[in-house]
Amino acid sequence: MAAFWASIPIHVILGLAACIPVVLWDWRVALPGILFVQLGTSALIGAVYGVPAPWPAVHLGIQALACLIILLSILQTSNVQVRNAGEFSSRLFRLLVLGIAALLVWAASDRVELPLLENATKVLFLWFAAVALITLGVTETALFGGVGLLLWLIPVQAFLSVLFPLPAVIVLLGILQILVALACSFLLLAEDDALTQIEVPSTDPDLAPGVYRRHSIASGARVLGYGIGYWMYTLFNRRLKSGGRNS
Repeated sequence: MAAFWASIPIHVILGLAACIPVVLWDWRVALPGILFVQLGTSALIGAVYGVPAPWPAVHLGIQALACLIILLSILQTSNVQVRNAGEFSSRLFRLLVLGIAALLVWAASDRVELPLLENATKVLFLWFAAVALITLGVTETALFGGVGLLLWLIPVQAFLSVLFPLPAVIVLLGILQILVALACSFLLLAEDDALTQIEVPSTDPDLAPGVYRRHSIASGARVLGYGIGYWMYTLFNRRLKSGGRNS
């Protein structure tokens, strides 16, 4: 098992999982991407570097809780609406920035020393840190600011768990992750235009003209479900049409 998680293909998959959310710039990809990166990193430090069994699972559980906190705030705001108009040039720009960052990480990996880590793991952690910095550098929203910080904490937490396998260190970093998620959640609600215009309680049946009703988690989940259902329907319909033309 240790040889499997220490292999180069696993490191490449984790590296791609970290940068795909930056290219697509969609929270529906970013949150599962963070969880996938955390899962792979936790398994890596547990199997290869011998971090005691409870702590990799604790890392993953805290990350899942942080993503859940952010998701609940997203479902209460207008951020469930994802607009992809004019995104090609932005994605191309972020892809070019990631390419430059990959070259810099590869060139600097020999000069950076991280004790107790193999060279492949060292490059992977440096790549996570570079992707997190790029996310923080190009974002203009609290959502991807939180995503960048959570991604930054993954290699920091993993490296310190290998270097100092002490419960106090792991607990403090877990608390920091939860605080980052709570801060991002608060800023998401604070920066939403609809929520800032609310002048009456959301339970008031008589809303004044021009006053918006607060989004609920249920309504946000419905919008998200309808969006995913419509996307799957259009994808299936296109495949049926293309299959009919080929026949």
